[in-house]
Amino acid sequence: MNKIKAVVVDDEINARENLQYLLKEFCEEIEVVSEASNVDEAVKVIEKNKPQIVFLDIEMPQKNGFQLLNEFSEINFQIIFITAYDIYAIKAFEVSAIDYLLKPIDIDRLKESVKKARKVINQNLDTSSRLELLKENKKEVKRIAIPYKSDYAIVNIEDVICIEADRMYSVIYTSKSKKYTVAKKLSYYEKLLCERGSFIRVHRSWIVNINEVNMYSKKEKEVTLKNQTKVSVSKTYKDSFETLFYN
Repeated sequence: MNKIKAVVVDDEINARENLQYLLKEFCEEIEVVSEASNVDEAVKVIEKNKPQIVFLDIEMPQKNGFQLLNEFSEINFQIIFITAYDIYAIKAFEVSAIDYLLKPIDIDRLKESVKKARKVINQNLDTSSRLELLKENKKEVKRIAIPYKSDYAIVNIEDVICIEADRMYSVIYTSKSKKYTVAKKLSYYEKLLCERGSFIRVHRSWIVNINEVNMYSKKEKEVTLKNQTKVSVSKTYKDSFETLFYN
């Protein structure tokens, strides 16, 4: 098996040692070729060793992990961010389809992250657009990366009309008359989008963009969207929908 070269960047020595131990024990395809305690050191070791993966802590003094991205004109390595729990930061990673690990690091999650990174490396996929999306979405989520063919489609959230559950999948309908079938449950997108106020779950099988509602029949308990899709509003979600819709 060809080893994947990696660099670990974290200001805490114990964190670097712990991650290297976990990688050695549970991710034998990874070879840690160097480590760094800050962004300036990281730039030097990355330029020298040319790793395929960089495990990058976000919360570091002086310069944070995000600022490392600004030091390179081209990001030709995969980044797995490491962070303490921050719900908004996590949401930015999710919508950008950029991988991350929470401290303390879970072994299964680590193995899954390495597996995904290896797939991207083997397929030679470009992650630059998703990294730009991550930086753009740090303050307010405006666009989302949706798995499409061998890479990702970047879609404005305001262009998402509705999302339909299809067993273990979700179908995302957009105003560009395009739809995407994604291997994620509807609950994933409910958690991701419904805090925005413009998205609401109206049925166990549907999330709609409130700005795309063209008509609501209270009698039929049915919404007609601007693309003429008709969506039932179930009893469970009726009150919350009507409160949002009428307010």
